[in-house]
Amino acid sequence: MLCLAALLVRAGEAPNAADVYRRAFAALPKLSDVEQKILQGDPAGAGAAAVSAKLAPALALYRQAANLPRCDWGIDLEKQDISFKSLLPHMQPLDQLSKVAAWEAERVKSTDPAAFVALHEDALRSAAHAGEGWPLISGLFDAAIRQRSLDALSANLAALSPGQLAKLDAQLNAIPPCVDFRSAMLAEKAFGIDWFMKHLVAVSHEQQAGAARTNFSANLRMCAMAAGGPIGLKIGLEENGGDNFWLGLGQCKRGITLVSADIRRGEAILFKDGQAALVLLQEKRIEPINVKLMRDELFRLLGDRDAQKVVAGVGTNSAQLVQQLMGASDLLGAIAEAGATPVKDPAAWGKEVAAQVTNQNAIAALYFPIAGGTRAVMDSTHAKELMMRVAMDVMREGPAAAARSRDPWGAGAPFVCRPTADGFELVSQLQRDGQSVTLRLPRR
Repeated sequence: MLCLAALLVRAGEAPNAADVYRRAFAALPKLSDVEQKILQGDPAGAGAAAVSAKLAPALALYRQAANLPRCDWGIDLEKQDISFKSLLPHMQPLDQLSKVAAWEAERVKSTDPAAFVALHEDALRSAAHAGEGWPLISGLFDAAIRQRSLDALSANLAALSPGQLAKLDAQLNAIPPCVDFRSAMLAEKAFGIDWFMKHLVAVSHEQQAGAARTNFSANLRMCAMAAGGPIGLKIGLEENGGDNFWLGLGQCKRGITLVSADIRRGEAILFKDGQAALVLLQEKRIEPINVKLMRDELFRLLGDRDAQKVVAGVGTNSAQLVQQLMGASDLLGAIAEAGATPVKDPAAWGKEVAAQVTNQNAIAALYFPIAGGTRAVMDSTHAKELMMRVAMDVMREGPAAAARSRDPWGAGAPFVCRPTADGFELVSQLQRDGQSVTLRLPRR
């Protein structure tokens, strides 16, 4: 049995669930084709007990990890050798283990209802850990794990005693909710577009450190900044220790053009003879932007297909590429804030936003039309989390308890509670795949 105390990396530091998960991944056995079919099939069928025993060590570690509050996957966006595709190597094995937990829960359901509930509770805790790090992608894994366990638990609530219901209610209240769309999009903005700009400048600067800097920014200093007047924001520059000169947005002096400026962001972009430079307005600092490096990094990080889409949309204007990156950051931020307001049909909302974004920004357009589908998954998971709490109230108090609920997608109205042939169901006004999101609770 793993000793959790051994996981303490430094004295006084709480153990990291990610370390235990990685041990669980390593403990996953290689299953034969026959065993894989058993795992994907009837958990009560022949050979299921042997497969369960084979998976038990990995499942035990997975459950230990799920019960640790701290989970840090060690994602470091500043490492230049990390691509977007390699940031989440833990997602697939974590999802695999959650499926093992769900399968094991079904296997023991009839003989040990408490173990059935506990396994799904641990799966829900691991879902919260799945959402750590890169919410847009990991949030989808988070949602998939949660929906699997919420559907299984709701289908078996009637078999639980009042005491088991109360315990489950308390456990669910202690588990952090699913990643929401707004947070996921803001993370994409921060970890994607904004990080790329920061990374680009840092790498460009590092490559030129200690050597003759050929970018025009090497001989340029920012002296001042002013806002207002007929040309809006302008910055004061000094070239080669000579006289100062003011440069307004769109103006070109001494071959230098101010192509973009954003006071709120605190950044501006200069362009000269095919070269670009980033001006950090508050720091009065000018950093070179290696446009060739930008294109190389674009292909490395996005892959050929998506990078080609960006280049095709932006064209060969290097300054335009820089402007598109800054514009994409603003668009993702605006869309994230719009995502805080509930919409009944996220897929339709996504198509509408995609039509607007595609014509505005080739980089931001990469996130669409997947945003509508992503939001539908995350919102429907949150709806089921809320309805699960309502379902337990209905189990204890009767259908009238649903009248106290509030459906966030129903303009303040409660979730609809209606009888079915074998129990009851709760229905939200939220739509997914053209149907109302529904939590079904059969009698036992």
